Amino acid sequence: MRPPDGEPGAPDTLASVRLRAQNRIVTGALLLLLLLVVAGALWSAPPARAEEPLRLAASSQPLGMATDHARGRYWVLDKSSGRLTLTAIKPDGTVEGTMNSRDNLTNAQALAFDSGEAYVGDIGGKRAQVTVYQVTEPWPGTEILKAIAYPLTYPDGSHDAAAILVDGSHRISVVTKGPNPGIYQAVPTPSRDTPSPLTRVANAPDGVTDAVVLQDGRLVLRTATTIYALDATSYATLGQADIGVTERGQSITESITAGQVLTAAGPSGVVTSLAVPGPAPATPQNPATRSANPQTQATTDPAENRTFAQTGTTTSVAIAAGLAAVAGLVVVLRRR
Repeated sequence: MRPPDGEPGAPDTLASVRLRAQNRIVTGALLLLLLLVVAGALWSAPPARAEEPLRLAASSQPLGMATDHARGRYWVLDKSSGRLTLTAIKPDGTVEGTMNSRDNLTNAQALAFDSGEAYVGDIGGKRAQVTVYQVTEPWPGTEILKAIAYPLTYPDGSHDAAAILVDGSHRISVVTKGPNPGIYQAVPTPSRDTPSPLTRVANAPDGVTDAVVLQDGRLVLRTATTIYALDATSYATLGQADIGVTERGQSITESITAGQVLTAAGPSGVVTSLAVPGPAPATPQNPATRSANPQTQATTDPAENRTFAQTGTTTSVAIAAGLAAVAGLVVVLRRR
């Protein structure tokens, strides 16, 4: 008696041959699907970050530093010829490129970054009116025609300043130095056409050279020798710590690693990493961030200058399309 097709001893038939061929194809497709999943996970993963603190060029004397947490890079404002120029630096100190603007600056002293927007404080020198420039989505290797300029006026005469603060709602504050130093806050939506008034909201330590708003909302101010952590609402001092080294630049920014700040730059360009002094808030104080409006005009396509990490979305979409195609093939073959 002839055994049924597919059982041991049964002769091969066209149906059984086709069944085995389909099984091989399905198995191969599933293996390919698995390989694509693994490759997609590896390709989309952010690049490993080097241990901090980082090292800047030995000649660097940064006026300001700021952190782009979303893309894992630092921006540095250096002394320049009067043009708005920012340098993008990886966590290991590798220079990614520069971003240039055609704006002429009088005395730029400070840099802040929040939710895709960089802010450059042209605030140095004793004067009654200062300007903060906003650059939306700065990219290494690009030039913008013109940044958005916000003219701001002090309510009590002329001041010298070297630090700005920009919180999660993109509200700007200027920290003055010299006689009667203080923190002056701008209106929530300053005008680009006419000067907007600043309001004094708190006293500041003497000799502040830079400041930063942490992701949890705390404010950190620095002088040549000391950092101070302040509450974002009351401006009360939460803690202070000595920097411990003599630095050429006198800037500060939040580290990509939470709970740390970076000050720059010491001997040979070494950046000092310090724990934020004082208690952290139980809940973040920083208001919810708003979406950035693309108001600056780039003369170079930003996509040409994006890093590996920034092109991950396109790669993920391509991998997803491949997975869908393989899955469809498996379904068709199993139905035949």
